[in-house]
Amino acid sequence: MTGRARRPQRLGEWLAHIQTQHWRSIDLQLDRIARVWQRLRGRPAGLVISVAGTNGKGSSVAMLDAVLRAAGLSTGAYTSPHLARYNERVKINGRAVEDAELCEAFAAIEAARDGVPLTYFEFGTLCALLIFARRRVDASLLEVGMGGRLDAVNLVDNDLALITCIGIDHAQWLGDTRDAIGAEKAGIMKRGKAAVCADPSPPPCIAQLAAERGCALAQAGLDYQITRRDGGVEWRSAISTVAAAGPEWRCLRLETPLPGACQADNLGGVVAALALTRARSGVSVAHLNRGLANTDLAARCQVIAAAADAPETVLDVAHNPDAAAALAAFLAARPARKTRAVFAALKDKPVADLIAPMAAAVAHWHLATISGERGRPAAALAAEVTHALAAAGNPATVSTHASPTAAYRAAMAAAARDADAARQRVVVFGSFQLVGAILARIDASASRDRARHRES
Repeated sequence: MTGRARRPQRLGEWLAHIQTQHWRSIDLQLDRIARVWQRLRGRPAGLVISVAGTNGKGSSVAMLDAVLRAAGLSTGAYTSPHLARYNERVKINGRAVEDAELCEAFAAIEAARDGVPLTYFEFGTLCALLIFARRRVDASLLEVGMGGRLDAVNLVDNDLALITCIGIDHAQWLGDTRDAIGAEKAGIMKRGKAAVCADPSPPPCIAQLAAERGCALAQAGLDYQITRRDGGVEWRSAISTVAAAGPEWRCLRLETPLPGACQADNLGGVVAALALTRARSGVSVAHLNRGLANTDLAARCQVIAAAADAPETVLDVAHNPDAAAALAAFLAARPARKTRAVFAALKDKPVADLIAPMAAAVAHWHLATISGERGRPAAALAAEVTHALAAAGNPATVSTHASPTAAYRAAMAAAARDADAARQRVVVFGSFQLVGAILARIDASASRDRARHRES
């Protein structure tokens, strides 16, 4: 920024500005952001837990945040991407920070970087870390972005690294095998610190790297066991440090706070992480149960209840094959309904692999255009979807729409026109950008309905 340029004032101006301060949207390295963090004299705030993985990161952060707050700790949670508002990425004690605080942090980063190019995600990561440091939170919960080893979040040393499930995603940056991707994710493990791997069948590289770095690794299936029971889980530990915390941590019966079969594995990793950091946090089993009961996270197998004679809506940010398979399993376990899908994917996503798990369940596909550098027009998406459906032996009708909200309106209108509308379902999945736009529309409609009800 030159001396004559006007400095951004509003949050929207800052977000537009930080999108243009690096010639690439993704540049996986740590040297540039580390120089700026040093100039800011940054220090991570409180207990630091970093969370990496292919799926389950946001759910794990939500559970950790709720439990730590139940124990009386102040928390800072950094997640990405957001659904509706950028502010969702940076939360203090469960509440999104206000525009003014974000703008103040961006201004400090802009002054400190002195021409060092930073990507949008790097700006956002520094913003969250700076706010957490200024607020002096008791615990910082940091969701790693795309990878791990070279991800901006790995800038800071953590007290515990939590690795969720490992699947194939972002292959052009991370590699096209679980072992290659697992090695990148495991890069967040710090020498001599604790780590948890919640993947029940992890690539061997995670345990190997933990041993090389002297990390105390708690591995699902080895150091703790998860057994699914009646909508909840039984968690049993063989970790000596957990045993030292007290006998009540050896065997726990817990309710999974979020829908979806994969949440049992996520919950298992969260409990292990909390047990291993208990000396710092003071979390008790009572805090654990209270926090889990108060955990909430949008767009993870989220069902929007409908009137008795209207279609239901299911929203999920499933944007890789494993997540799509988990969503398909969730739908299969619910009462049968004729299903329409509203779908969009970024241009680097393997559409055929995303479509395949859902193909048998969906009668009609409403495809939406996603804008931006990584977006994909609905017309181009339609060709890939049609080919994928034919290859899967599940031909279905396909329509294209100019925007996420247009696709959703068309899907809901078509479902409502059906003679048996009460047995219709609209499933919204794929890009965060798609799901966020539709969730914002649903929330706005619900707000208007509540306002009309109050006035009547």
